[in-house]
Amino acid sequence: MELLLDEHISPSLVARLAQLGVYAQSVPHIGLAGQSDRIIWAYACQRGSTVVTINARDFIELLDVELHPGLIVLRQSGLTRGEQWSQMEPVVRHILNSGDPDYMLNKIVVVKDVEEFEIMDLPPRV
Repeated sequence: MELLLDEHISPSLVARLAQLGVYAQSVPHIGLAGQSDRIIWAYACQRGSTVVTINARDFIELLDVELHPGLIVLRQSGLTRGEQWSQMEPVVRHILNSGDPDYMLNKIVVVKDVEEFEIMDLPPRV
């Protein structure tokens, strides 16, 4: 699993994710700060990175493709980095515990609170 943390997700979470064995990058650290969501999404798709964001609306509009690397959306904004981690960690552990390296393909995870998240296929499987 590879994650790309959008600008509003604390870059300090990259180190915490590494402790779980997850490779992650932060948008500001790879030179994409201030870029459009479309450019960030294109970068993530090229690398196969699941995007973690609080910016649900704009990224969901970009999911209108046949195949994408997934999206994790934190529904609460204004969270501290500790609160972001508390909401992200259970999701990441769930994905890792699936044992499927392609688990996030065409999926969106909506994180409502700590240990409270919903996983959907987008586009829906037929």
